[in-house]
Amino acid sequence: MLEDHQKSAGLLLNITGNGKGKSTGAFGITIRALGWGWKVLFLQFVKGGRETGEMRFFSRLSDPGLEFDQLGAGASWEPGDHAALARKGWLRAKEALRSPQWNLAVFDELNIALHYNWIPLEEVLEALRTRRPDLNVVITGRHAPAPLLEMSDLVSEINEIRHPFRKGIPAVRGLDY
Repeated sequence: MLEDHQKSAGLLLNITGNGKGKSTGAFGITIRALGWGWKVLFLQFVKGGRETGEMRFFSRLSDPGLEFDQLGAGASWEPGDHAALARKGWLRAKEALRSPQWNLAVFDELNIALHYNWIPLEEVLEALRTRRPDLNVVITGRHAPAPLLEMSDLVSEINEIRHPFRKGIPAVRGLDY
């Protein structure tokens, strides 16, 4: 349960950049919020079609305060109607922005969907501006648009310094997915 002074906080956090750790940061915030009894909606806009560690973990977690869903077709270069899936997911996210059900809404990889114009930026900005005032929102993904960063209360940029992929090492189950 949120304290009275926390109910009016309603912060918008954006975790962006080309480095690894954006979604991981959002998972940490989710765990922290659940620890305090918050109701959390976690939507992944790009991931889908491939089993991930987070999907396995959150599906086994029997916390009625958490709803976790993968809405995408996988990486943007993989086959699938990414735009249609992102738009369908955005309709769900827009409902959550008005719903009294949630204390925290995490829109993982939404920045990517905006970068590829799968969802209209102005529509997202307006929905965020008019969201329930006490709702906290976390948005992640590379290529965060400048207007979204401008309206965010917190912006963290994660930059790649070194990545095993550059040495030809593929993604590692348990570390990368």
